[in-house]
Amino acid sequence: MVQIQTGGGRFPRRRGQRLFQARAEPAATFPIETVRIDWERLVAKRPVVLETIDAMPAYLLKPEVLGLLDAEKHPTYRLIMDLMWVTGARVSEVLALTPASFIDDGYDFGVVLKTLKTRPGRPSKASLQRSPKRYVPIADTLLADRVQSYLYAGRFRKDERIFPMARQTVNRHIAAAVEAVGGGAPFSISAHTFRHSFAVHLLLHGRPLKYVSQLLGHASVESTEVYTNVLTIDGGHFLEGVEFH
Repeated sequence: MVQIQTGGGRFPRRRGQRLFQARAEPAATFPIETVRIDWERLVAKRPVVLETIDAMPAYLLKPEVLGLLDAEKHPTYRLIMDLMWVTGARVSEVLALTPASFIDDGYDFGVVLKTLKTRPGRPSKASLQRSPKRYVPIADTLLADRVQSYLYAGRFRKDERIFPMARQTVNRHIAAAVEAVGGGAPFSISAHTFRHSFAVHLLLHGRPLKYVSQLLGHASVESTEVYTNVLTIDGGHFLEGVEFH
């Protein structure tokens, strides 16, 4: 049930204004509150996924992504990598961000992404204007603070790109991060790997396929279904208790 409360023209209470007061528990939470994931098992199972599913893109798992993020010491490129990981955005979509792309309505912080298909070079002004948009919440409060600090320190114009570099530069930094953690990756890791990893991460946590598809900006949920192979390939437990002899 949605309750609408009138406030006599006052703005709604913003986050952080009740610093020293007890916070009420939310009336409802997502049905899946806790997920226990055996990351080592999933890493061990990944070669089977990639070898047996032709359309399955290469992906990283959370401990691997965090290792790469820690290896990137440049704050700007660390922020770019973080945004790709937390929002599932294409690198072209992150490089098109402006201060106006971020929204803080007092309750949630998020980013409006312009859905840009991967093409060589920077996105043109025409493609930016005609591209559909999607909103992706940023629930990580530390990342939200870093974004806001970056915007404040950069003093960007409202419509100015906050990351004025090419995707090739981002990929070079990712390659350097891979080398910094010892190299030897089982597959080529690029900016797009973070997008695939985001999708897999949400599905591992039981988030609805339709919602993941919307966050990725897919035109059809069928494009997102390939990621569900991560859930089905490790199905040995379904045969537990089934006797054949």
